[in-house]
Amino acid sequence: MSDIYFNGTVLASDGKVKFNGTDMSNVYFNGTKIWTYYSETAQAFTSSSTYTLDAAETSVQYKLSGGGGGGGGAVGYTGATNGSSGGDTILKVLDSSGNVRQTIATASGGAYGPYGGGSRTRNGAYDFSIPSGWANPPWSSTVSDGGIGAQGQPDNPSGTGGAAGSTATGTYTINADGNDHTLQITIGGGGGNGGAGEACQYATSGNSGGAWLLYIIS
Repeated sequence: MSDIYFNGTVLASDGKVKFNGTDMSNVYFNGTKIWTYYSETAQAFTSSSTYTLDAAETSVQYKLSGGGGGGGGAVGYTGATNGSSGGDTILKVLDSSGNVRQTIATASGGAYGPYGGGSRTRNGAYDFSIPSGWANPPWSSTVSDGGIGAQGQPDNPSGTGGAAGSTATGTYTINADGNDHTLQITIGGGGGNGGAGEACQYATSGNSGGAWLLYIIS
């Protein structure tokens, strides 16, 4: 898209063009769009998605958290097992054909809760500790938490809770070659639970992770 100049200076994408006192979203010349208003915008993700980069964007700030691991089952109960690990939350950049150019960052999923290994009381989940300044959405009180271990009995140790997902944060500078086209956000799922324990006190699954992106213009 072309530039608009005012007194010899390019009008930035986050500048204002007014017509009769009203802010314009787009400017056309001879029927061709030559300028679009753009402002820096943050997006939150709790499910996998893609985002098509805008030509005005020069970098992307990101915060990621992996899925929590599932809680383990209690010893001595039919079908009880380890929980399963939480999924990784991954940020990639793709070209216009959908080929991966770079894996930007990965926030690993939490470890599974082992079968047994807990105390005589039900072992609680490992809660995800939300870093200072991380927003809700996507980080509610449960995102990336590990699952709870199943309740056992004195002679049947309870399951161990799953670990919370890990984090990744940083800034990705968009390549100047013009071939960075799409961001692919894969949200790590919560790990499955290890099942059986005392009635109504089975192990629980971990919770899915989250992602937050802020698109920056120069």
